Amino acid sequence: MKTLILLRHGKSDWSGSVPDRERPINKRGRNAATRMAGWIEETVGLPDRMLVSPATRTQQTADRLVAEWGDVSRRTLDALYLAEPEAILDTIRAEAKGERVVVLGHNPGLERAAIRLSGGDCPPAMPTCAAAVLRFGVTRWAELSFGAGTLLHHVAPKSLD
Repeated sequence: MKTLILLRHGKSDWSGSVPDRERPINKRGRNAATRMAGWIEETVGLPDRMLVSPATRTQQTADRLVAEWGDVSRRTLDALYLAEPEAILDTIRAEAKGERVVVLGHNPGLERAAIRLSGGDCPPAMPTCAAAVLRFGVTRWAELSFGAGTLLHHVAPKSLD
């Protein structure tokens, strides 16, 4: 069994005039990332690996997670920047290691991937720092396929209040 956590980056800061890829997370995004780190650790367990988009907002979200979890294997992959579901699935198949993996990325591709991986069971909304947790009855990440995941949780930071 493999557990996949699809996590959207924290709320980003739109106050500056930086390119999309360089937009940082704001205070709300930092707080939400810390809260989600706690929820993931308590509910799902610590991940074995994180696959992260290279965008500043995803990197900063990952930094907040690691600050709570300690040292977690982390791989930054250009293929995850604004990726569509097929690219996300291909990246997981090629790069995931261990039993629990976090993919930290962007909408709309991330929420579309959650919907397709769960066979349509995942709600069609993934606000900032929301997570979709799916379980797959496979022994190797390379065996993952759309429609094969069971949705265990779909949670946003606001629902943790």
